[in-house]
Amino acid sequence: MLYSPANSNAYLGFMKRSQGFTLIELLIVVAIVVILSAISGLAINQAFDRRYSAEADKLLIWMQQLSERSSLEGAAYGVVTETDNDRREATQLRALVYFNNRWIAVTSPEPFVLGTESNVDWDMDMQEEELLPQSQPQALGLMDSDGLKATEKEFLLPEMAFLPDGYIEPQGAIQLSFESSELTYSFVWDDEVSMMILESNIL
Repeated sequence: MLYSPANSNAYLGFMKRSQGFTLIELLIVVAIVVILSAISGLAINQAFDRRYSAEADKLLIWMQQLSERSSLEGAAYGVVTETDNDRREATQLRALVYFNNRWIAVTSPEPFVLGTESNVDWDMDMQEEELLPQSQPQALGLMDSDGLKATEKEFLLPEMAFLPDGYIEPQGAIQLSFESSELTYSFVWDDEVSMMILESNIL
């Protein structure tokens, strides 16, 4: 093959291109990767925050249902935490009604199922006396007409109760938090409007 300046220039150009990226090009690529990673991380965090916020809103609606039923039916409605016997973790919140001097689990509304990362804490004022006195347990069975379920052989004692006169006992707040988030949601009863108020905070 004969040597020619054209062939030489083409070869030199190929060699320059094959030497790789320049420092500026590498910095630009790194900057783009960092920006995309930050955007992805922010999007993921926002998605989780929306999921946590949605669960808090659903819990607020669920408790407000109990308050409204208590007012309409003239009966106290309570909330009890059910836990996993193996993991000792709260799995759901169940509604109770005070019926025939007993706290009885109800089938409606259905229990509020907690998320796998959800934690519920009851920051309530301690009471020396029982909220409402209970009689000895009896086998009442299932009463479909009133949505009552009383298969438990032991006393059911609610963490808190909605009263027909528009108050809750005991006074305090319910804290909903999540294992992988600093967000915490507080549910506080407002006596003036007889409603639960939802507040969000960062630990």
